[in-house]
Amino acid sequence: MTQLDSQLARLLVDDYLDGLADRSLDDIRAMRADCEQAETSVSFLRRLAQGRLDIIHAYLDRREDQGVVALEELVGELSDIMSAGPPRPGGPGRLPSAMAPDMEGGALASELDQVIDADQVTRLAEMSEEQLRALAGELSTFEARVSQQRRALHDRIDRLQGEIVSRYKTGGASVDELLARG
Repeated sequence: MTQLDSQLARLLVDDYLDGLADRSLDDIRAMRADCEQAETSVSFLRRLAQGRLDIIHAYLDRREDQGVVALEELVGELSDIMSAGPPRPGGPGRLPSAMAPDMEGGALASELDQVIDADQVTRLAEMSEEQLRALAGELSTFEARVSQQRRALHDRIDRLQGEIVSRYKTGGASVDELLARG
């Protein structure tokens, strides 16, 4: 089991947030940091899956309109394909601590590559429409599961942040103590 896999197994258990009121502020901050780190990795995997899915859909659309499409043509339009995906939801979002986390050897990354890896993307022209649609279905299923994990991590981050804010509001923690630590 890799670091991300073990992190998710630990962070996504139902009782992970039990007993927050009894935990120290440092423990809660550490829990939040762990969740944020895992969320960055899961978000990266989700973006990889969405990108591969966008490429397959674009290839299918062009094949439908033009017949067999040269991969070079698709590569030439890659920036347009990637930016034409579903719109981002409104809101401030979250700034990741790392843009491309270390994903090597993770079960989720391996699972994504088992559906379609980067080498297979270069062989789209060799696949039938049925094969491409099956790949798109598998990628959609993978992306939905990873998105669910991401939402669960966001929920945990929000609850942990809420507990931290609550402690400052109620006097359970002070800004002076925070500044003295720095």
